Amino acid sequence: MKQIKIIKTFCSDVVIIFLFLAAIFLLVIQQSGVAVRHAWSFETCFLLLVTAMILAAVDVCGRFLRFKKRKDELQLLNARLDDIIDGRKPKHVLLDPTDPYYELSRTISAVQSMKNDLSKSFVTQQRGYFSLIEYLTIGVLVLDQDRKIYLSNHAMSDLIGREMNLKGQIYVNVLRTYELSQLIEKVYQDKQDQHVEIKLDFSAKIVDAHVVYVPVSEHHFLVMALLYDITELKEIERMQMDFVGNVSHELKTPITAITGFSETLLQGAMNDPKALNEFLNIIHQESLKLTELVEDILSLARIDDSPELKLVEIDLRQFLIELLKSFRPEINKKEIQIYIEIPSGCVVQVDQNKLRHVVNNLVQNAIKYNNRKGKVWLKGTIKKDFWFISVTDNGYGIPKDEKDRIFERFYRIDTSRSRQNGGTGLGLSVVREYVEAMSGKITVESQVGVGSTFTVTFPVVLPKKELNNEAE
Repeated sequence: MKQIKIIKTFCSDVVIIFLFLAAIFLLVIQQSGVAVRHAWSFETCFLLLVTAMILAAVDVCGRFLRFKKRKDELQLLNARLDDIIDGRKPKHVLLDPTDPYYELSRTISAVQSMKNDLSKSFVTQQRGYFSLIEYLTIGVLVLDQDRKIYLSNHAMSDLIGREMNLKGQIYVNVLRTYELSQLIEKVYQDKQDQHVEIKLDFSAKIVDAHVVYVPVSEHHFLVMALLYDITELKEIERMQMDFVGNVSHELKTPITAITGFSETLLQGAMNDPKALNEFLNIIHQESLKLTELVEDILSLARIDDSPELKLVEIDLRQFLIELLKSFRPEINKKEIQIYIEIPSGCVVQVDQNKLRHVVNNLVQNAIKYNNRKGKVWLKGTIKKDFWFISVTDNGYGIPKDEKDRIFERFYRIDTSRSRQNGGTGLGLSVVREYVEAMSGKITVESQVGVGSTFTVTFPVVLPKKELNNEAE
């Protein structure tokens, strides 16, 4: 078809050029005064035809070369556009400013620059999103509509217990948690969000699983699984329930005793002076236990509600001398000997109320769980970076295998002895909470039948967090 078109163009050019040359020839002949019949001959006609053919051939060749050049330029520009569309690096096309496709080339270059800017911006945002997802503390797993993994973060791998960021893998081949797989499949089938708590068998962790259906377009969607580790929250809930249960049990014992003996008295036992005196003593002792238990519970609540420290400077020796005055009846009753081995002028900066509660409890235990005519030593001094107070007694002592549990709430070493002495099982737990609130630590050394030493250590300079709390 192209050859026929070239021949037609050539023939039409030959005819037009021949007629044009013939007209010029005849015009020249007329102006020269020569007769046309004498000047027009076969040779003249043939010469004009050959000239026309030569000029037509030159014109056709010129047109063809220009057409080929334009075609090559269009092919280059089209290839450049294809490279831009496909994301490949396009080849450079340099055109002369006089070229008719020069403005088109400039427009394509502008489109390429805009596309590069958009691509860079998209890549930057994508990296930001991926980085954000990677550093989230919740597990994230994104699946495409073919059930293949699109992305997953490190937290998801930690929760599942194996590498999950395997892009392109079918999720059921990687995710070996039946409940979670079943939840994801339900989202694929119903195209509705699902939410449930799941216990991971291999790690015993409890997670809050939320699987979300994410429509992207009319025919495309993603499924995103979000896992939030709530193991600690469940443990806290369990501890709270245990605490409530223990408190209820501990409150029930003295209340039952008070109620029972008071009813007995009301039913006529009060007429017996001996029974009256005995029952009133029991009611009094149980009410003291009840009061002590309530005070310990309130102390725990105050620690949580008031974490800030109110620091004052105190002389440690004078502080302990004043504190021991309140124990004088108990000391005299059991004939306990108290030794204060703290140098004069030992001044520390501390929250006085919290320290008073700590030392009160330790001294009370040293007296309560001591033998008659026993001894108690109070020691303390200031070192370079820390200062300490220790309370030592030569009383009952603590079994080695139970030393780590004495700071647990409601834990008693010897239940019968503790109840006999009025212990609630909360005292040392409260002590530890107060010590930790003051950035300190408490240790115990004990031997059954020899005695115990409780040592609390505090930093000379409190951490910045506590100082900031004080300033506030």
